[in-house]
Amino acid sequence: MPVIERQPYRYALGVGVGIGLLGTVSVALVAYLLQLLLPRTILGPSAATAFANFGPWSMLLMCVFLIPFVETFIAQLLPLELGRLARLNDVTCIALGAMAFGAGYYMSVSLAHGVCSATAGALFATGYMAMRPWGYFPAFWASCVAHALNNFIFLFVIALI
Repeated sequence: MPVIERQPYRYALGVGVGIGLLGTVSVALVAYLLQLLLPRTILGPSAATAFANFGPWSMLLMCVFLIPFVETFIAQLLPLELGRLARLNDVTCIALGAMAFGAGYYMSVSLAHGVCSATAGALFATGYMAMRPWGYFPAFWASCVAHALNNFIFLFVIALI
């Protein structure tokens, strides 16, 4: 029996960390390109401004633990599993996950946040689909870890630079 079958959550954690790091770099690059190419008035505010009055512990709890869990369920697990039920191929499922993730931020926050979130959502969905052969719990865990790490780096590392 392959090692991944004995320890799918350990591998899902590794996939999540890798996707989270790649997602952070990718989203930062997309955000930079958007700011370079489009007027600021079109781009709109960041979702992080809604948490400006939160303390660091509240923001850590909300943005790194709770929100990634809920958003991963709504914008990754549900659309990806529905796509699998409809017998869509993996690439189409990943596109569906990216659109669901980006659309939520576009409608509730801004164009820039929607585009950046669609980029991140595509990577989170890729992590989900990569781990899906070992069950939806390890797949969910990989996507959720990637999302949480992405939020942590943007809110607690890059924001301090």
